[in-house]
Amino acid sequence: MAKKETRKARNLKNNRRRGNSYEVKIAKELRELGFKGVVTSRSESKAMDDKKVDFIDTENKLPVYLQAKKTIQTPNYLKIQSECPLKDKPFVII
Repeated sequence: MAKKETRKARNLKNNRRRGNSYEVKIAKELRELGFKGVVTSRSESKAMDDKKVDFIDTENKLPVYLQAKKTIQTPNYLKIQSECPLKDKPFVII
């Protein structure tokens, strides 16, 4: 018989799923706004995802680096921004 999943493990899976869904939704909305080259970094580049950038614009028209957070609490902007080594564009959390 399989072990029951703990509440914490289940919450982590649900949070990850919600975050992924939110990123896909935002990428779709950006494409609809005219940024046709926008894709999630999860689908395009692990290296960019590791740099705290959630969206990649393959056409380089997006003027900022975006990090998406689907959370009730306010994320620590300064901490997340400091973990992003890219400084040639503004860093934005949505």
